[in-house]
Amino acid sequence: MNIKLVKSYIEKYKWEFETIHYQEIYKWHAIKQFQENFDIDSVNFYSNVETSLSKSGNLLDSRLYFPKQLLLENIEVSPEQVRDMFRLLYDEDFDLLERIENFRNDFGILSNKVFPEKINHYQDHRAIIVYLTLMYPERYFFYKFGMFKKFAEKIEYAHRPVAGRVENIGLFQNLCELLRFEIEKDQELLTLHENRLDENCYRDKNYNILTQDFIYAVAEHFDSIKSNQDPLAEIISVDEVSSTDLIAKVDEISFRPSIINHIQNNIENKRIGDLGEIWVYKQEKMFLELNGKNNLSKKVKHVAKNKGDGLGYDILSYGLNGNPKYIEVKTTKGSKNSTFYVTRNELEKSIIEKDNYFLYRVYEYNEESEKAKILKIKGPLTNICHTPVNYKVDLKD
Repeated sequence: MNIKLVKSYIEKYKWEFETIHYQEIYKWHAIKQFQENFDIDSVNFYSNVETSLSKSGNLLDSRLYFPKQLLLENIEVSPEQVRDMFRLLYDEDFDLLERIENFRNDFGILSNKVFPEKINHYQDHRAIIVYLTLMYPERYFFYKFGMFKKFAEKIEYAHRPVAGRVENIGLFQNLCELLRFEIEKDQELLTLHENRLDENCYRDKNYNILTQDFIYAVAEHFDSIKSNQDPLAEIISVDEVSSTDLIAKVDEISFRPSIINHIQNNIENKRIGDLGEIWVYKQEKMFLELNGKNNLSKKVKHVAKNKGDGLGYDILSYGLNGNPKYIEVKTTKGSKNSTFYVTRNELEKSIIEKDNYFLYRVYEYNEESEKAKILKIKGPLTNICHTPVNYKVDLKD
């Protein structure tokens, strides 16, 4: 992601703010209407959903796109089945992408059974994310594939979404979270936004709706801005070592009390970590392309954002010989010796894939220039993982 381009587009967004505001303010009205009315346990589920979505406007009905109409038609015939689908969709204890796909598949089966003459039930990723964002506006962001694709190209985002893939949702969610950080730093924009909200608007304290509004404006209303950044001059230096050649410092246990803002630190560490992963993903693809391995470059995947955490690595890449590379990325703005943490899954994966596992220590990372240094550690991480910090505990009855 080109931060300089993002900042330039933020300036354009502020300049065009009043014009865009009148076209898009309905989104804040739609969320307020839903938040004040939706009740999944309502006796008349049809009436409740109809009222809750009455201000959704272009989010769920536009031109030849009618998800709200088909939703209501199915609720009218099978209210309890659709109610159960929403219960599962809104259960945040389960994987997001699974919930989305289950809702889409289950609704398709129901609609085809009840209305076999209707070819399209319109409950696609866009519509389902609308339902999620209306319910949890501080967690999710309104989504359109076309909008995501156009915006990604304009800001030189490393990922290029592919139509129909549910993995686009995770990539878009991550991009929005990174953009929100830049938006929250612009006090002039936040003031413009605050001044336009009246009693009919939902006040999004996390600026998720504002972030999506910015993305939509850039994608649909703004001309592309040329970048002067040289993509071939991003790596300052690269070193590669075997994990068996490294020695990790072992700290003495200390019971000294301290007051640290862990919540804010974790938020910032995640942001830098996400930027580092995207940067490595782009570098891996570029390296393969420059060496004439375009077929392998197309196979590189940012699995941590496509599928979620827990696989034990962030990026699936390939060597020039075609062998897979399981890459875990640890990023810091500081030195390579700054403390970082390895999860149990990462450690176990490094042991299983010991000949193809790499930990990329990205350090001295500069998000403005997208420059950094890399220490590539190959092999199992057992030699550098000495001190467990947390233990999982499941109590038995």
